[in-house]
Amino acid sequence: MHNLAVTRSAETGSKSGKAETVEDTWGVRDVPVLNAVVALLEQSYMVTVSDIAGRTGLDLADVARSLDALDPTYVDFRKTETGGDPTFWYVHKVTPEARRAVGQWPTAESLVNRLAEAFAEEAEDEEDIERQYQLRQAATLLAQTVHDVAVRVAAGVVGPAEEAGPAEETGPA
Repeated sequence: MHNLAVTRSAETGSKSGKAETVEDTWGVRDVPVLNAVVALLEQSYMVTVSDIAGRTGLDLADVARSLDALDPTYVDFRKTETGGDPTFWYVHKVTPEARRAVGQWPTAESLVNRLAEAFAEEAEDEEDIERQYQLRQAATLLAQTVHDVAVRVAAGVVGPAEEAGPAEETGPA
């Protein structure tokens, strides 16, 4: 979904036919924008490009490019007729996939991983040797031995471990 490099041919614009690297925008631009959108929509029914730029420190053009890239899989991005000025373009809602991507809604996989990490951390702080052993065992079981079973069970509670494609809005906006 988030390609770090692509191979371009003469058909796609490269004169040399060699592999060209494209900039990875997911971590440096798109994740901060998505985090800001999800957080801001908790406070308002819509957020503007300028709201997001203020929250992230990115310029309006970068925020608008990010929202274009995130639409429709993660956000419902609307461009108003402003003569190309993105200041008042806005995001109406985010998808469940957006909430999972920023960690607001867990996936079955992330829930099991969090539980395994939490048991391991608790084991480090436990003074009782027997209980420490049991906590480490639980962490190991969840992280390795029964991980796949735990993910299947958790999926029955929180939904699939991963989404197959773009999701429709089903939760609160």
